[in-house]
Order: sequence, then C-alpha cells, then structure tokens
Amino acid sequence: MNELDAFIAVFVPLLAITNILPVLPIVLSILEELPHSQRAAAMRRALITVGVVGALVVLGGGAMLRWWGLTADDLRIAGGVVLLVFAIHDLLFSQMARKASAKQLDEEIEAELGAEHELSIVPLGVPILLGPAGMTALLVFGETSGRAPTLAAFVATFALNALLLVNAKLVRRVFGRAVVRATGKVMGLVLAALAVSMLRTGILNTIAAAS
Repeated sequence: MNELDAFIAVFVPLLAITNILPVLPIVLSILEELPHSQRAAAMRRALITVGVVGALVVLGGGAMLRWWGLTADDLRIAGGVVLLVFAIHDLLFSQMARKASAKQLDEEIEAELGAEHELSIVPLGVPILLGPAGMTALLVFGETSGRAPTLAAFVATFALNALLLVNAKLVRRVFGRAVVRATGKVMGLVLAALAVSMLRTGILNTIAAAS
C-alpha cells in the first residue's frame, strides 16, 4: 500500500468518526453561552485542544500500550468493540444526545465543585469535538496503518472540521436539520462497518498466530 492509499484508508473512516455536522447544535449552544466578544477565542482554544490531544494520541499512545505488552491485533479487537458500540448507539439514538449528556454532566460537576470552568476545552474540545471514539480510532490507526498517514489524515479531518466550525451557523442554515441528521446516520453506518472490519482482522490474525 502506497502513502496515498494509506492516507485514504485512514482519512475516510476517521472523517466518519470525527464528523462535526451532527454535533453542530451542541457546539453552537456552548458558544452562545459566552459573551460575543469571547466566542472567537473560545473556538480557537477548542481547536487547539483537539489538535494537541489528537497529535499526542497518534504519536505517543501506541508506545505506552506496547510498554504494557499489547499488540496491534489487541488494539484492533478492543478498538473494534469500542467503535462498534459507539456506532450502534449513534445509529439507534443520536450522537447529539450523547454529546449533550456529556455537556450536562460537565456542568453538574462544575456546579458541585464550584470552580470556574473553561468550556472551550472541556466539554467543547474534549469530548464533543474529539471524543473517545475519535481518540480510539487515532490510536488504532496509528499502530496499524502507520503514524505518518494517520497524522496526515487527522490534520486533514481537523482542517475540514475547523472550517465547518468557523462557519457553523451558515452550515446549519444551508444544510438544515434533516441533512445534518442524515449525514450523521450515514457516517454511523460507515463507522459500524469499519468496526466490524477491525474485529474480523484482529480475530483472524490472533487465531492464525496461535495455530
């Protein structure tokens, strides 16, 4: 597999996982809680958070797991299970509802602790823009497809999502709720197929290695 094929093989499923369209209403609701003068800065901090966390997962996550003695097929199986659960949940229910629950939980913790909280980092950056499914995919792809194509695919999806985020109100107005929801369901189906493929490859490789 050449570099372009490796990039495409990671970019397409990663876009399905990190697609920002289904959660745009949640993103806008968080930003609208802030004074208008602070929204651009909050958006920048959220994007910086996503970029830093994603790059750290790609570059350093696999080394830590190898230190624990885990193999690439272990990651395929575990990652496949996690992604399949997320995909089924999104197909049957709503990604936006799950992200809204994360936002509500964060607000409850903040109220209990009585601490001033940076909404642009948590929950907007993590887990709304980059959640557990996205981090799991970056970790698995980094180890199975290579760090370079995974990092390149992450940068590409990050740039696309950043463009959508900067123009969030326009995107929501142009596409409408029906298109946004349909996009989320299609991406969820792609994610489910990807998860099954990961599980199949990991299990078959493990069986072959044991025989």
